[in-house]
Amino acid sequence: MDVSFKILKPETKVVVLDLDGTLYCKKGMVTHMMIGALLEWRMMLVERNTRKRLRGKWLGDKEAFYRAYFETMAQGHLFSANYAKWWYNTRYMPLMVKVIKQHFRPATWVMPFIEQCRQLGIRLVVLSDYGHTTEKLEALGLDPALFDYVVSAPELGGLKPASQLMARVAAHMGVLPHQCFIIGDRQDTDGLLAQSVNAPFYLVKQ
Repeated sequence: MDVSFKILKPETKVVVLDLDGTLYCKKGMVTHMMIGALLEWRMMLVERNTRKRLRGKWLGDKEAFYRAYFETMAQGHLFSANYAKWWYNTRYMPLMVKVIKQHFRPATWVMPFIEQCRQLGIRLVVLSDYGHTTEKLEALGLDPALFDYVVSAPELGGLKPASQLMARVAAHMGVLPHQCFIIGDRQDTDGLLAQSVNAPFYLVKQ
């Protein structure tokens, strides 16, 4: 589904874009990840379940979030939080970046939409629920400099749809949350995030 500037509201000053599943169709991602690390599928399941458990949680800052994240990953398993941190940063996220570079490209609407927003003087933010946001943009072939602010939810202290995330993004951009227009592929994260701060939302279906 194409995204056009026509969906934006008159009061829109900033567009906040989700990354995975929004700027590119991530169909097949899990398969590619599993093929890339067949012996690590159990860790991937633990990571996914941990993300579900912490969805919408707000921990206040990056350090507190990741401490809770890796401790939660380790709970009930025969590995430590330190191992979870090592695996996530040296195995899991680099593999995701590699898979994106090899198999995925931006959706066809992305570059025209960016150009339209630039012409209208509307600034652009990428807000991802995962880390390595800049690296993933580069893997897609998108210059991070195309965007005014590139950040992950964990860097800000939580996971979508915690409303504090948008408060911080809006403050960084010097606008009010309702002056942001959120675009994402998930109603239960991106959509609820928009709803939590009374911001307009557009659901991308790919």
